[in-house]
Amino acid sequence: MQINKIKETCIANSIVLFILIVSFSITLFITDKFSYYIMLTVSFVLLLTHSKKEFLNMSTKYLFLILLLHLLEKLPYGLGVASFIGLLLIGIKLFPVFTLGRILISLSPLTIMSSLRKIGIPNNFNLSVATGLRFMGEMNIRLKEIRNGMKVRGLAISLLHPIRSFELYLIPLMYKCLHVSETLTSSIISKGAEYEIEKTSYNSTKYSVFDLFCICISIYLVWRVL
Repeated sequence: MQINKIKETCIANSIVLFILIVSFSITLFITDKFSYYIMLTVSFVLLLTHSKKEFLNMSTKYLFLILLLHLLEKLPYGLGVASFIGLLLIGIKLFPVFTLGRILISLSPLTIMSSLRKIGIPNNFNLSVATGLRFMGEMNIRLKEIRNGMKVRGLAISLLHPIRSFELYLIPLMYKCLHVSETLTSSIISKGAEYEIEKTSYNSTKYSVFDLFCICISIYLVWRVL
């Protein structure tokens, strides 16, 4: 079993991460470069406080996308090149949201539920959000297992055979999704999370000055596009 070595903490509260993701998603494609650089800086600062390894990983990916974009811009423009540049620009534009999402799905579900519970969110909604985020993190691990299994069996993805390549991922992934859903359901039942009683948490939820700063940034970014 693969162990998640990413630190399950962040300098910002999980609720604040939700707010940042929503505000960034609303303003990303209708704002100017200054606001975009603010979003990018905030997302990378949060990632650095979360995991230095993930910070280096995401920074490398971002620099690679920027370098690839500059290289493609020097090529003769054609339909294929223009389409690829458009996809790269979308990926670069959405990078702050991807970065914050990476932090959020790696947080402990108990921490997320504790944060939602503290602001009065109903327990059923808390379970849905925590389970969904946990499922996304588990799927990333399962996809890596599928790729490793394909390498052992000498199988490879081929653009010449898209249907077969899709099946190589789809069939194992469906089986693993069923297995993960059963595991998550058993975990929820064993912890008594569905009972409507007063809940406690090992990790106490706290809001800091940095949380207030992030919320102010979200309000400022939305205000700039209104």
